Amino acid sequence: MNAWIARFTPRHPGLVGLLLSFCLALPQARAATIITLDRGLFSLRYDCDNRTALRFAYRLTVDKGNAPRPRGFELDPSLPGHCQQQLSAASYDRVAKGWDRGHLVTSNHLDHNPRSIALTHRMTNIVPQWRSFNQGVWRQTEEIAECYRDLAPVQVYGGVLYNDPRNDHFLASHGIRTPDYFWKTLVTKDAAGRTQTLSWLFPNVPGLGPLDSYIVSIRALEKRIGKQAVGITLPYALKTRVATRSWPLPKNCQPG
Repeated sequence: MNAWIARFTPRHPGLVGLLLSFCLALPQARAATIITLDRGLFSLRYDCDNRTALRFAYRLTVDKGNAPRPRGFELDPSLPGHCQQQLSAASYDRVAKGWDRGHLVTSNHLDHNPRSIALTHRMTNIVPQWRSFNQGVWRQTEEIAECYRDLAPVQVYGGVLYNDPRNDHFLASHGIRTPDYFWKTLVTKDAAGRTQTLSWLFPNVPGLGPLDSYIVSIRALEKRIGKQAVGITLPYALKTRVATRSWPLPKNCQPG
């Protein structure tokens, strides 16, 4: 626009001020309102305008809990007044068959703390997730973290990516778009004290293949989603490392 004004100026100098005033008066694109929700044992990077968490993070240590999973879901009364949330806590499946209320932070990982496990059932931690994906390879990632926490602390990172409006079935009912991809990274240490990482990137669709089909590096996630959005601080050599396979479950581990 400014270049066009510059070309236009020599012939019509009296209009320059008017044109500049008009350009400045045009509505400017406003950056989304992103806040961090500190839940004590986990955190969410939350987009207030689009009513969705974008990233989650938490640390797991030895499992010592068995608090019961809450029966239902609820809206989040703790959000600041300027921050929007989903319009309903009702099932997505009522609107479009085959969709779960998918946890970003799984409740089972925090079952040592009744308060925290309840917070995982607030809709700020929930997004539309295809059922076979939620109950398939996504659950397998949760089981890996659940087992390896008993060997050494596990840092869990993850999030969602939105880029395709064709599956946005829940805008009218819940006010939220449907994530097109989910990602997760686990960071821990092996028996020799060496840092180990394991990352996946999944499309939010039915009919996914074996878990190992979706292994990526942290650096690949950064290129796809953005370094700041991924938010993992590790040496570059670890970020570029790609696991050869998902970590096998220890023989004595029974997640659940």
